[in-house]
Amino acid sequence: MVKNLVASFVIIMSLLLSSCGQATPTPAISGTPLDVNKFAGHYEGAWTNPETGATGPATFDFVVDEAARKVSLTLDMGGNYLGLGDPPPATIYATYDDYIARIEGNDPHFGEMNVIIDGDGNINGEFKNVASGMIPLLTYTGVVGNGHIDTTYIITFPGGATTEAKLVADRK
Repeated sequence: MVKNLVASFVIIMSLLLSSCGQATPTPAISGTPLDVNKFAGHYEGAWTNPETGATGPATFDFVVDEAARKVSLTLDMGGNYLGLGDPPPATIYATYDDYIARIEGNDPHFGEMNVIIDGDGNINGEFKNVASGMIPLLTYTGVVGNGHIDTTYIITFPGGATTEAKLVADRK
């Protein structure tokens, strides 16, 4: 009898959850407690696309507001970034808890953002509809820590072609 009740409950919950639609996948997190202050500071570096030879400067200002449990990240990507020219600096925001910082929301340049930074500094996420849809998808992986940022991002263009680029910066 108990087995039948449990089986019925599992089936009903599976049906209910499957009818709720697709949720944005959450990358695995390390489980290491997050200390966002170890990432704070001013970073300088460059982005490069080895496939096309395109490159440009990159600066980041990572500011922590512990009282609000928020982080502001001001990005300035120079050169012909993503083939879209030299965009103006943009500030995006993250909230954080004891284990992850999450950048979510919409930005006129970066589009729909869903990025996670875990306690070990692993960065995983995506930006959809970048530059008003001129770039349908950008996916990021990488790491921040010890005063260094090292990421790889895959750019998906309209029509599905992709290219891989790197972003590397050091805290100054």
